[in-house]
Amino acid sequence: MQYKTIYFDAEKQKVRYTQSSTTDKITNYSYIGKSTRVEFDLLIELLWYKYEDSEIPLEDFKKIFEELRKFCDSIKYQLNL
Repeated sequence: MQYKTIYFDAEKQKVRYTQSSTTDKITNYSYIGKSTRVEFDLLIELLWYKYEDSEIPLEDFKKIFEELRKFCDSIKYQLNL
């Protein structure tokens, strides 16, 4: 599994999912965490389901990401993968 980093700009409501660790283009972005592509896609789906076209507060973005990570990790550990 390849993990990439998620960044979120709450002001512009933009998300970056990147392998790069350069900070040139992410100065206005807040670090959210690391995820696989499937986990990232699920995160975006959950955010769209909850917020649709409304603004997403940074704290809510982080909270949903952390809950999703816990859920995905619990599934992985239950299956003994």
